[in-house]
Amino acid sequence: MSNTATDFNDPINLQVMWNRLIFIADQADNVLGKTAFSPIVRENHDYVTVLLDSKGRALAQCTWSIPVFITSLPAAAQKYFLPKFPAETLAEGDVLATNDPEIGTGHLPDVTMITPIFKNGKVVAYAGSIAHLPDIGGAPLHAEASDIFEEGIRFPIVKLHKAGVPNQDVLDIIAASVRLPTEVQGDLESMIAANNVMGRELVKFLDEYGLDDIDGLAEAIHSRSEAQTRKAIKAWPNGRYSAQMTLDGYETDITLKATVIVGDDSIHVDYAGTSDQVLHSINCRTNYRYAHSVYALKCLLDPDTPNNEGCITPITDEAPLGSVLNPEQWTAGNSRNLIGHAIPSLIFRALEGVVPDKVMGDSGGAPIWAANCVGRRDDGSQYGSVQNFHGGQGARAEFDGLDTLSFPSNCKVTAIEMFEIAVPVLMERKELIADSGGAGKYRGGLGQRAILRNLGRSAMNIYLASERVRHPCFGVVDGQDGAPGKVSKEGRPQFPKGKVVLKTGERLEVETPGGGGWGKVSERPAALIEQDLAEGLITPRAAKLIYGYKGAAAVAAE
Repeated sequence: MSNTATDFNDPINLQVMWNRLIFIADQADNVLGKTAFSPIVRENHDYVTVLLDSKGRALAQCTWSIPVFITSLPAAAQKYFLPKFPAETLAEGDVLATNDPEIGTGHLPDVTMITPIFKNGKVVAYAGSIAHLPDIGGAPLHAEASDIFEEGIRFPIVKLHKAGVPNQDVLDIIAASVRLPTEVQGDLESMIAANNVMGRELVKFLDEYGLDDIDGLAEAIHSRSEAQTRKAIKAWPNGRYSAQMTLDGYETDITLKATVIVGDDSIHVDYAGTSDQVLHSINCRTNYRYAHSVYALKCLLDPDTPNNEGCITPITDEAPLGSVLNPEQWTAGNSRNLIGHAIPSLIFRALEGVVPDKVMGDSGGAPIWAANCVGRRDDGSQYGSVQNFHGGQGARAEFDGLDTLSFPSNCKVTAIEMFEIAVPVLMERKELIADSGGAGKYRGGLGQRAILRNLGRSAMNIYLASERVRHPCFGVVDGQDGAPGKVSKEGRPQFPKGKVVLKTGERLEVETPGGGGWGKVSERPAALIEQDLAEGLITPRAAKLIYGYKGAAAVAAE
């Protein structure tokens, strides 16, 4: 096949080739996940694999990626990696990496890695991956740090491998700076392996189709994806649509404000009026903010087209410098998801009058609740592992919200059995919380109650990352709020973003928030109320008092 743009005009041929590129990214995903050393990568799937074209633009992304990575990896490639290391300065076997939050995803634990892909002695594409390492030195992952220097080691864009040879000096510095060197080094090697798989399979693909490079195919994919997004935008009425929301913040409430400006075929999101940056680690950097702006709008505009550069080109955003959504470089941000995960809900709220049938209620998994458990085993060795606890998803038009779902992130939770191996705990209870979903025509998803007990002989330090304790998840289109979250130790309330010390035998209890409802409570079908009662998702008392249900169960509850 000749290497011209006209080769990609046939829609069937283009779709087959496009699917093949996604499959290549998925192959790399499997390699990274199956070879990673740490539970947060191996079990939680807190990573991504992305195939980039010769200009560093996103071409294909693994199917089970995290939304924040939609834009952050290609942005890092185009703005930072390629200007510092142009293609002509690279050799086969080079591996570039950094964990600088300004370059990558906004916090130090995420390492962004790019590997050039060569064909006939020329860089034709790049393999990219990002993974959340189990430790990065500094204070353990939590929200208390007061600047970036407390949060861990930060390394600029460096060559981890030079022409296939490990840069041992750099790798030794990283290993010496973290609590879990074996897991950290293992995860880095898994990322390198995943990138190598993408490179190997792309060259096979090019050979199979008789192509010298990927640029013509990339242009076909990007142009069609961009046109699809612009077409979807044109279906919306031009205008300015605003909303605001309040989060618990660290010491004081945080206000997020957004104005979604819809033009003829483009959208701009302006976060003017948002609260100022704060002293602690919840500040949300530009790349992370933009990723969630794009993700929310893509969900509403064109959820079906696989993610690539063309999908995001018509969308821009901005936030005032010095705000919590555009902080100065020295600020702490390791727990930036506590703010950033709320952005899609804010945009949905702004657009509920434009596309009420597409928005969904605020989600209790926005943000993910996390408990970073750190300490020493009985033999004196160090342990550390993060467990996620998801709240209820917001309700949607025609559907109740899903229970205990991570949204907008799609991180899994570590299986209890694996977590109990990694950390000396016993998970005594995990159960749904009845009545925690926000009422509405469609009910918000339920939160969960989890209790863990320290089985070790030594005290365990648990660093909490949680939200929606003071300000619950809101409903949309007249739906009601979900239940707020709670954190307690031995029955005593705890600061939801603080450090909790569990002595031997002591218990930590978390209750994650329920999702917001969708639509008027009075319009909920009786059949759904009865189904919820039968499954124990709502109590007879709630059925009567909130929904006005007059069935036998409600009468019996009087």
